[in-house]
Amino acid sequence: MGRQLHLRQHYVFLLDPIHAPSGKVMAWELLTRFTPDRGMPELAEASSEHHLFDCLLEAEKWQLFQLQLKQLESLYKSGFTQLVSLNIDGDIIRGILNSEAIQQRLDRLPLLRLEISALFTERYRAADRLLLQKLAGITPALLWLDDFAAGGSTLSMLSSGLFEYVKISRDFFWKYGEGYAFDTLLNHVNDFSSGVIVQGIETERHLQRAAHKQIVGLQGRHWQARAMADVIDHTTKVFPSRTIKKQPSATVSYPNFL
Repeated sequence: MGRQLHLRQHYVFLLDPIHAPSGKVMAWELLTRFTPDRGMPELAEASSEHHLFDCLLEAEKWQLFQLQLKQLESLYKSGFTQLVSLNIDGDIIRGILNSEAIQQRLDRLPLLRLEISALFTERYRAADRLLLQKLAGITPALLWLDDFAAGGSTLSMLSSGLFEYVKISRDFFWKYGEGYAFDTLLNHVNDFSSGVIVQGIETERHLQRAAHKQIVGLQGRHWQARAMADVIDHTTKVFPSRTIKKQPSATVSYPNFL
């Protein structure tokens, strides 16, 4: 018998910045964390969204995806005008393809990018490629590939040209970022996409290592993630005329989770 669904779940929504080599923020990634007092405290400091997929059943993931969309809708209604990426996996992709209502909501989020998780791409087959092609055909949200070169990735994933940007895994950058293998990978990935985002930037040495490389973005703990509620509040104050209504808190508690 499987694990029981949570009757009550607390989430915190964060925006993690992605910086261009110039230092300017070019995009954000929506991160979701359980609050530490609700069990599974290790997720509060998780370095990857993919840990979240490990801990949720399919129905829970779908419920969370809808909560994430609600947060993004509130963010953009506040006047926010930058790209935001959101991690998804195969279960969520199939849910999108089967829900016209969700497709319509995605149509209203042209600055959203759907980040395909490594959990999906590790088993990449012809059927998976067809699923991604269907997804790309029904939503304006361009696709990003996350954690490339983490171990289960191959260049065959990129040959379709489905991915706008590709994120290089933190571990690969840390291990090979100063060598020939890293430059070779960048050359190949740039051939099949619009650009590379390097993950794992945590120190000045990491910044120096990534300098003058063929990349469009940098992401990591060198920069602090911001609470979604704070970003919405700041944007609303800067662009009050763009705000449609007061936005909900970015910490969500649902007594009836499903």
